Amino acid sequence: MIGPIFYILLIFALVAAPAYAGWKLSRNQGQSIRMAGAIVAGQLILSPAVAYISFSQGEGASGNPVQTSLIYAAMALVISIMTFAVLEIKNTHKNK
Repeated sequence: MIGPIFYILLIFALVAAPAYAGWKLSRNQGQSIRMAGAIVAGQLILSPAVAYISFSQGEGASGNPVQTSLIYAAMALVISIMTFAVLEIKNTHKNK
């Protein structure tokens, strides 16, 4: 039971930490630039790694490496947007 929980936490850490860094680097810009920074930075580690692993292994248990890459990219996108939303909420409360 620990394996899947650890795997989800690892994916979250590989996406949330760069998304936080992308938001932090662009915090003096407009909101759309901050969101783009968080989303792009969140995709930097997980998406290329999953694409490399799924395409280098060939046809495996999942069967379709493109589908596997898209699913993980969508997960990274959701985590990046959630990280952006939490940081914007914290920033709004801090500025009041």
